[in-house]
Parts: sequence; structure tokens; C-alpha cells
Amino acid sequence: MRIAIVTQEDPFYLPPALDAFCRARRTDVVALIILPAFNERLTATASRLYAFYGPWDFTRLAMRYAWAIIANRLNGLRPLTRPYSAHDVARRHAIPVHRPAKINAPEFVEVLRTTIRPDLLVSIAASQILRKAVLGTPRLGCINLHSAPLPRYQGMMPNFWTMVEGEPEAAVTVHYMVEKLDAGDIILQRAVPIRPPDSLHDLMVRSKVVGVEALLEAVDQIERGTVTARPMDATRATYFSFPKRADAQRLRRMGRALL
Repeated sequence: MRIAIVTQEDPFYLPPALDAFCRARRTDVVALIILPAFNERLTATASRLYAFYGPWDFTRLAMRYAWAIIANRLNGLRPLTRPYSAHDVARRHAIPVHRPAKINAPEFVEVLRTTIRPDLLVSIAASQILRKAVLGTPRLGCINLHSAPLPRYQGMMPNFWTMVEGEPEAAVTVHYMVEKLDAGDIILQRAVPIRPPDSLHDLMVRSKVVGVEALLEAVDQIERGTVTARPMDATRATYFSFPKRADAQRLRRMGRALL
């Protein structure tokens, strides 16, 4: 099976997940498609994160980001730590990298059809909505990993909203992709425990571990032709955007940390 992965650069949570998936399907992944993160300038992303985390946690996050940049450069010379970028994951597994500004652009769709030629496209935090031309290219379809019990908690930062809403557990969902965001048929879901001492960071790390396990199981089902997908119940759908400072303060008042 020829698998193409669509993702974005994130030094904190995505590289270990991408690495685990590529190690498990090392002979099948033929392309890593890395899209621009947030579709905005780094300064705009930093401003958004500062507003959410506040000065103290933002400083801690910035220090982690600085270490990730240093570690990524060192790993480019010789792998010394776990990967801190999608590009490093691709380098370690000898996977070709593509960086289209827009995945739906006709020129990249042509690359997808004639060069990459995926049987299956796997989205792990893709930052752009896939349109009909992309969705129709892989013969086995396109699937997405979402860290929430869809159709509930559609949108951004689902781990945060699951935690701040006081859910007893989180979940991951693997579903087929359609042009509408987080709306395709569900292949499988797996629960993710929320433990008393968990920070948001802890839950996000655990969700990615369980998420990769769920993705690999879904790919196996697709490969064997044993998928029994079920439609999402649109009447139960809830949507959340990126949280703000007041939302973070609400989580802290519950006794939870962000980092």
C-alpha cells in the first residue's frame, strides 16, 4: 500500500507520532506532505499562544521551542534525540518531502496524482481543508486523526475543550475525510483516560500515543477490506475554536495546568 501523510510542523507533539507511524509502516509511506502551520506568520502564532498561555507558561513554552530548534539542528548532523520536526522524521525514514503552500492547488494535485500516487492519504493535523480533487485521488480514500469523540468537539484544540468541559475521559477518532471539516464516516474511536494530576500537555501527549495506535488499526482494516464505518450523527455535533486567555484561566481554576 502506498501511503502519503499530510501534516504540519510542530516541535512538541507531532514528530513522535509521525515517527511511530512511519516505523510501523516503514515500507508503505511514500511521501510526507508538510503544510504551513496555522496558515499565518510565526509572529501571529506567537501572539495567539501568548494570549492563551499567559506570560509564565508562554516563557516556558518558548524555552521548549528553543530547545527543539537546537535539537533539530543537532539531529540533522546525527540523530541524538527523538525527532523534533516532521522533516527530521522524513529524513530518518528516507521519505520524500513535499511542501506545497496550498494542498488543493492544481499544480500540487498533479504531483499527487502522477508522482506520489497514494493508495491512501493519512492526515495527522493537516492545517488545510482538503477539497474534492485531493480527496478523490487515493483509491482507498483519505482518513484523518482527530483527538476528540466526534461528532462532539469538532474544531481546534479538542483536548483542551474536552478537559475544560469536565469530561471523564477524552477520545481519538479516525474517520474518512470529506470537504466539510471533521464530518466524514467514523472508522473507529478509542478512549483516552484523563487522570487526576494530568495537565493539558499530559493529555495531548497521551492522545497522540493512542491516536497513532488507532490510526495503525484503521489502516490495517482498510488494507484488509474489513472497515465498518458509520456516519456521524450531525445532531450531536459541537464545534470549538482556538481557546482564549479566559478559557485557560477557567482550566486553571479547575486545578489543571496547561504545561
